[in-house]
Amino acid sequence: MKEIENVNNQVNTLGLKCDVSVSSQVNSLIQLSVDKFGSESIDILVNNAGVVFDKKLVDTSEDEWDQTIDTNLKGAYLFTKAVLPHMIKNRSGVIVNVNSGAGKAGFIDLSSYCASKFGLVGLAESLALEVVPYDIRVLTIFLGQVATKMWQDYDYDYYEKNKNKMLSPQKVAAKIIEMIFDTKHYRNGDSLELYYP
Repeated sequence: MKEIENVNNQVNTLGLKCDVSVSSQVNSLIQLSVDKFGSESIDILVNNAGVVFDKKLVDTSEDEWDQTIDTNLKGAYLFTKAVLPHMIKNRSGVIVNVNSGAGKAGFIDLSSYCASKFGLVGLAESLALEVVPYDIRVLTIFLGQVATKMWQDYDYDYYEKNKNKMLSPQKVAAKIIEMIFDTKHYRNGDSLELYYP
C-alpha cells in the first residue's frame, strides 16, 4: 500500500485492501474501481493471490485446506466473475492467472496447494473457451520459486540461502506485462513457463 501511495501523486491509482475469498469485498473493490475510472477502464486482471501450507494431507487441517482453496482458486473465480461483465460489454480484456509448477505436477507435502493450482488450470482452460466471442484473452504463467514474502514465510532459512537463485518479482512482472501486450505471441488460452532467473 505504501508503494502505491508513493506513486499516487504521479499516476492516477487506487490502492485497496481486500480478502480475495470474500465476494462482498471483491465486488466492492471492483465497484470502487469502476466509480473512479469508469467501466471501460477494466482492461486487465492479474490473479496473483496465494498461500501455501507445507504439510502432509493427513496433517492438513480443514481450515488450512479451505484457506488454500479459497485464496488460490476461489479468489481467482470471484475476481474473474466480477470483471467479466465489464470486459464482455467492452469486448476486450486480458486475464492472467499466476500459477506454479505445482499446477503441473504434484509435490510432496503440498497437496492443498497443488490441488488449488491444478484447479486454476481447469478454470483458465474452460474460461478461455467461454470468452472467445468477446475478444478476451485468458493467459497463464507457470512460475518456479519467486523471491517473495510468501517464500520467506514458508521457509525462512531456505529463502535466505537461495533468494538470489530465485526469480525476482520484477522479472515476473515484466514477463506478465509482455504477455498482456504482445498479442501476436500470446493468444487466448496460451501459457508460459518461467522457472529460472
